[in-house]
Amino acid sequence: MESYLMFEPTQGARTPDHYAEHKPCSALKAYVSCYWSSWTAGAGAVTVVPDGCTDLIFEWEAAGGGDVSIRYCGAFELPFSPGPKREGASETFAVRFFPGGAYPFIGVPLGEFKNALFRGTDVWGKAVAELGEKLRLAVGSAERIVCVETALLRLLAAADSGRAEAPPALHEAMVRIFAARGAVNVQQLARSGNVSARQLQRLFDGRIGLGPKTFCGIVRFQNILRDAERNPRLSWQEIAGAYGYCDQAHFIRDFKRFYGELPSSL
Repeated sequence: MESYLMFEPTQGARTPDHYAEHKPCSALKAYVSCYWSSWTAGAGAVTVVPDGCTDLIFEWEAAGGGDVSIRYCGAFELPFSPGPKREGASETFAVRFFPGGAYPFIGVPLGEFKNALFRGTDVWGKAVAELGEKLRLAVGSAERIVCVETALLRLLAAADSGRAEAPPALHEAMVRIFAARGAVNVQQLARSGNVSARQLQRLFDGRIGLGPKTFCGIVRFQNILRDAERNPRLSWQEIAGAYGYCDQAHFIRDFKRFYGELPSSL
């Protein structure tokens, strides 16, 4: 089974105003988790929880005019706030790349972008500024999706074949992590891929941007958050038990690490 079908990242209740997600075309499903758009009336701070993904974010004034802010958000290990870019009403359109999905397009080890935000043109080149203008001038999300997918498909076609496909050991590890909903250890992953733990670490640092242990923890947290979202009648004790937590204190500590607050805050 393709790994991208096994993982559906969520921000839970922590989403911007007027937020919507849009699915990619079939040719980009292995790389793009979704496109997302939002509209906000002011510069309120938003906390983002780790999901293993990276995002290419375009933002502009809702009233039109001005420049387009373009940022590339690396994979984060802890909750963070990207910070307000504009004081007034603004629109945002972004590409959320599946874990490791951005690598074929930029060919740079994703570990270089861990826990940080970068100016989009520094990572993606000057062409991304032209794309930003097209997105600002486009009418509605459907037209913006056409613009961004045209650009991504062109970049993918130009990339050498070695970048497009993940190494077999990494692909095997990702499938196992998603199948186990994050409840698997690094030694098991290394053995199943017939590589050393050190080799696996290098693969994850380069292609995913996070170490395998941290990534497993994030995938487990994401599945917990998704279960809580979909099954509000489940108690936290039931959810913790389903994910292999032997005691509630350990579960609460892990949840707070990734969410920034206690489970009871949901």
